[in-house]
Amino acid sequence: MSFFAELKRRKVIRLAIVYLVAAIGILAGADVLVPALALPDWVLRLVALLLILGFPLSLVMAWHFDWTPDGLKRAGSGNDAAPVAGPTDPKTEVAIESPADSPTTAPPKASIAVLPFVNMSGDKENEYFSDGLSEELLNVLSKIGELKVAARTSSFHFKGKTGDIAEIARKLGVASILEGSVRQSGPKVRITAQLINAADGYHLWSETFDRELDDIFAVQDEIASSVAEALKVKLLGEDGERLNAGGTTNAEAFQAYLQGLHFAKRGSDEKAVRHALEYFDKAIELDPDYAQAYASLARAWEEMTTNDFVGLDEGVGKAIDAATKAIELAPDLAEGHTAMARMLIAYKLDMAGGRKAMETALELNPGNVEVQIEFSRMNALFGRSEPSVAAAKKALELDPVSMNASVFLGRALYEARRYDEAIAVFRHVLELNPHHARPHYGIAMCQFLQGDLASALEEVEQEPLGWMKHSGMAIILHNLGNTEEAEAALALLIETYGDNGVYQRAQVHAQRGDADQAIQDLHRSLEIGDPGFSQLLVDPLVDPVRDDPRFIELMEKTGFSAL
Repeated sequence: MSFFAELKRRKVIRLAIVYLVAAIGILAGADVLVPALALPDWVLRLVALLLILGFPLSLVMAWHFDWTPDGLKRAGSGNDAAPVAGPTDPKTEVAIESPADSPTTAPPKASIAVLPFVNMSGDKENEYFSDGLSEELLNVLSKIGELKVAARTSSFHFKGKTGDIAEIARKLGVASILEGSVRQSGPKVRITAQLINAADGYHLWSETFDRELDDIFAVQDEIASSVAEALKVKLLGEDGERLNAGGTTNAEAFQAYLQGLHFAKRGSDEKAVRHALEYFDKAIELDPDYAQAYASLARAWEEMTTNDFVGLDEGVGKAIDAATKAIELAPDLAEGHTAMARMLIAYKLDMAGGRKAMETALELNPGNVEVQIEFSRMNALFGRSEPSVAAAKKALELDPVSMNASVFLGRALYEARRYDEAIAVFRHVLELNPHHARPHYGIAMCQFLQGDLASALEEVEQEPLGWMKHSGMAIILHNLGNTEEAEAALALLIETYGDNGVYQRAQVHAQRGDADQAIQDLHRSLEIGDPGFSQLLVDPLVDPVRDDPRFIELMEKTGFSAL
């Protein structure tokens, strides 16, 4: 944060302006009153001198002290703290650009958003540390049962933006904001944190920690406990045990883990995901008991598999191994169970095992947005549309600006055959990001199934994901009677994705009325472990072959008919 921004935060600039305006008014009044009252000229000079001397004194007072409901208090934490992140004045007239819909109900008192802590180290390369620390604090706080915590996507939407704290809180649906700064220099780190009541802008709690890097874990605990106390939330024994479940006390391992998280956020970038794998592996090498690193490693291997960066056998095997190790090391770590549930359901078709893992994750950390998203996905695949939609909406409540949560809500509505509602959700995602993958395809398929083929074609042509675009065009063009172009789209799907697109080929052939080829493709999809096969129970595009005896046999063979 710049010195000028810190002057604004401490209201020094505002006070200087107010003081100068008032001083000019006083001098003007004195200039009229002194002659009128026949007072000596030195009185006017004395007034001017006192005003001049009072100016720097008032600025010093503004820098060091805040007026609060509890009286005059030192600014920051009560000592000479490092500058902290973000504005604390609820009346700052700065517009906030946020795609979130504004909550219409008052947020619960025990609700908080963790804004990204500002990197004060002077080196942009250290940004991973301040971002990662903010995210870890957010994850720790989300494990407190009575506390509602806005998820990462929504909180980080406001990174680098200045604005009205009350407005940010309203956008995120919370009553308080945790913000701060991180200054790292070699093995030493200074962390300044402050908890702000969004309603009035006053500090509920603030503190500055000057520690060795090895003590960073104790600082996280102190901040979480102080926040819980300030918000009058009971930190139950069970919550306390889970706060740092699966963590580490090795500072080097922690830094490697944070660097892994930094790269893992770019899931569609193969180079970045490979860097994430390297850093997670390094964290595990430094601390073989680091369960959180194993859970993140599992997620990264899943990303490699989903995006076809590695073969199914390699990616699935390594992801399951990492998730298994995470659960073994830290049974109370929800992320390990979530990673396992994804792999069992999508790649192993172990619905019972996946359900058990998912329900465990939900019980451990219902305030985690990824847990809610995966719970939504599981219920959708099991044909339980209402719980699926409810979980997706819960995820969106936790993470109001999450496009990922919105996409899952749209998908849940699509699989429930609620096409108009699904289209509205997908349109909302595209308003936030016109280039986001999946919404164009989702809208196109809804329109196609409603019979609006022309609009569906126009929409699917804009889809950035190749396998969605090619399979969608192969379906829609065929139904429009453009046989040659439809065959070209199918050929491109086969040429580009091979067996990795075999489930999509089954959808194409089902919609074309070629039941023999569709069933053959579904068997091949099952044989190679194509994750698309997990949609079989609810996928609208395979509806034309549902009554085929061979399809029914396949459903019984895989256990889908019992779900």
